[in-house]
Amino acid sequence: MAREALLRKVQPYSLHGEPYYQLFFSYADEPEAVREARMAATNVYPNPQEGDTVLIDSVLNVVTGVEKKG
Repeated sequence: MAREALLRKVQPYSLHGEPYYQLFFSYADEPEAVREARMAATNVYPNPQEGDTVLIDSVLNVVTGVEKKG
């Protein structure tokens, strides 16, 4: 089940020539807690930006995908 969140910071980086993102976000129902996820760009919508409202998919608290809400 996806949870709504706010992207706080987005840091792109490259690992072995492949694009990745380090994402800092807060869930809508826990705005004071900032969480972090690192994932391949293939699991994130194109061009994520700080301040975007997103839907975070996760399994056992491991983020598996990020979609822009809207």
